[in-house]
Amino acid sequence: MRLLKIVIAEIFAFGLVAPARATDAVVPADWVEVAAGAMFTVKAPPGTTFERIRTGDAFAGAFHGPGFDLPVEFGYHRDAVKLPDGAKDTAETKLVVDEKPGSITKAATSDTAHPFFIGLHVPDVEHDAFGPLSLLVTGVVARAEDRTIVERMFQSVKFDYKN
Repeated sequence: MRLLKIVIAEIFAFGLVAPARATDAVVPADWVEVAAGAMFTVKAPPGTTFERIRTGDAFAGAFHGPGFDLPVEFGYHRDAVKLPDGAKDTAETKLVVDEKPGSITKAATSDTAHPFFIGLHVPDVEHDAFGPLSLLVTGVVARAEDRTIVERMFQSVKFDYKN
């Protein structure tokens, strides 16, 4: 009996600390696939677009959709999520994004027009002689519902990039 309790306790504990799998996300049936160039795709609400932005050392752009604008950086040595000044009530959730370890960070901001921050960081999408290729997507939104939508988008990422 004691062994059974230990096994059940270990299973319960592992379930609480194991990273969430992004495939567990429930994506609404009317969402569409939006490509960030040839790098990755997300499922997103209808009307969402991706705009490529030229930068020196990274693939960059932004997802634009109903209630959000999300800057994207995909390149070598992208730092972890940087919180906005004055951010509080920070929470980070580890997850697996298309078989890659990552994290989603949420926080409250001091901006009353956009009080909800959310960011996705996948530090090692692909690895080559120059180091790890990382994905960083962040944004601030006006409503908690918008942050939930963005979180579902993050959980639906599928990488297309192959080095």
